[in-house]
Amino acid sequence: MLVIVVGGPAGTGKTTLAEMLAEKLHCPFTEGDQLHPQVNLDKMSSGIPLTDEDRWDWLANVSVAACKHGADPSNKTGFSIVSCSMLKKIYRDHIVESAVGENVEFRFVFLYSTLEELYKRVDNRKGHFMKSDMVTSQYEIMEVPSGKELIENGGSALAVDTTGKGPQEVFAEVAKHF
Repeated sequence: MLVIVVGGPAGTGKTTLAEMLAEKLHCPFTEGDQLHPQVNLDKMSSGIPLTDEDRWDWLANVSVAACKHGADPSNKTGFSIVSCSMLKKIYRDHIVESAVGENVEFRFVFLYSTLEELYKRVDNRKGHFMKSDMVTSQYEIMEVPSGKELIENGGSALAVDTTGKGPQEVFAEVAKHF
């Protein structure tokens, strides 16, 4: 089974890209934001950045949910897609370590952009708990995959700069890898 995790800071287009990939691959999609415990949502809605401690259980739940959807007998593709911020390498490692099932492989698609563009995108969203004042905290801890972590160097991650790109352009760049 292959679990594709689409991540990056708020405003990079994680959900949009993950939905497009799920449609292309005819596989289930899990929105990681829906797996946050209420206490995390309350913190973020109040403008309080999450700590590593706030994230560990959530990231484990993201991994487990994606693995379960991938292993569901009704899913004939062997693929599962999940979106979540996965901002640091240790978060990506934790997702892999939290996997359930046998023969689970992970690929990470990390989307990033300039801080200014992220502010603009998040300011234009309606009805989302993540407000633009929280973008800075995510941007500051963001670790864009590099070196051995990248697919082209034998790793499991693809890093995609979304600055100035629309969803279709980002999708075309990512889809050629799957």
